[in-house]
Amino acid sequence: MTRKKDRGADMPEAEPVSTDSPTGTGDAAALQAALEKARTREDELLRALAELQNVNRRRKQEMDTNVLYAQETLVKALLPVLDDLDRALEASKSRQDDPVRAGLVLIQDRLRRTLEMEGLEAILPVRGPFDPELHEAMAQVPTADASPDTILEVMLPGYRLRGRVLRHARVVVAGPPLPASSPGSGEDRS
Repeated sequence: MTRKKDRGADMPEAEPVSTDSPTGTGDAAALQAALEKARTREDELLRALAELQNVNRRRKQEMDTNVLYAQETLVKALLPVLDDLDRALEASKSRQDDPVRAGLVLIQDRLRRTLEMEGLEAILPVRGPFDPELHEAMAQVPTADASPDTILEVMLPGYRLRGRVLRHARVVVAGPPLPASSPGSGEDRS
């Protein structure tokens, strides 16, 4: 009676198996089949548990990614404002003592610092190699001063947010130098 309490109320008490009687082999076979069925069920449950853990892990990764890039839309919308501030300051270079210009400089600085704290970084690749993953070539200028595919000028800065490119930098790229015309190969043939 104490054994029944120890096993729990929901566990049926197993009958002893005797291999001496003719029915003993049938009971052993039935127990073996029940054991195989229980092992199969255990495998199914373990697979289901593993799949549930994978689903939960994927959901957590997606949520982390969504949180990480949730501000992307807002930051993208603020990039033209940052560009406008840059243009306004460039246009007012001649009025260095103007208090309005000084205020614009302060606003631009605060906006840049705030966006940088959120993970924004500028892509300003002057004199670096052209990379189509980061840059958008707006023009190609033949020059002997720089090797081909070197960035000569940044027309519009690009930006990354936490490693993901929000806007490619628009650049002017060096092209191969124009061939020098030889004195005998001109169009002036007489």
